Amino acid sequence: MKKIFFLILLIGFPFISTFIEAGDASVKIIVNVSNPVSAMKRTQISNLFLKKTTTWDNGHKALPVDQSDSSNARRIFSEEFHGKPVHTIVSYWQKQIFSGREVPPVEKESDREVLAYVRDNADAIGYVSEGAAVGDGVKVVKVLD
Repeated sequence: MKKIFFLILLIGFPFISTFIEAGDASVKIIVNVSNPVSAMKRTQISNLFLKKTTTWDNGHKALPVDQSDSSNARRIFSEEFHGKPVHTIVSYWQKQIFSGREVPPVEKESDREVLAYVRDNADAIGYVSEGAAVGDGVKVVKVLD
């Protein structure tokens, strides 16, 4: 009986640790390497993604890029930066579209696609999973509280 319990514990532990780590997950905020921004407040980031702020300090139009609303990175970003669940942000965008005010940011399906978009657009800002390798052409922005 002890061997069976030990075997179950041994097999189940990686899954349990995955769930524990998921609660501590975060995202990296990224911009094109040519963007002079190196640090931003959470509220500034949220405002760019909600298009309450539409330009960078240099006057260039900001190009936020979201991940799909079913992605874990989007869930984490929405909770950390907007302080709201994804479905609330989706509802916000539906109201914006219906009233003719604004359209939501471009959506990409994966960290890889977000990285490519930011790399190809000098005024883009996006987010990727904490563990994503950033690579050339993109830099991580320090998040200030």
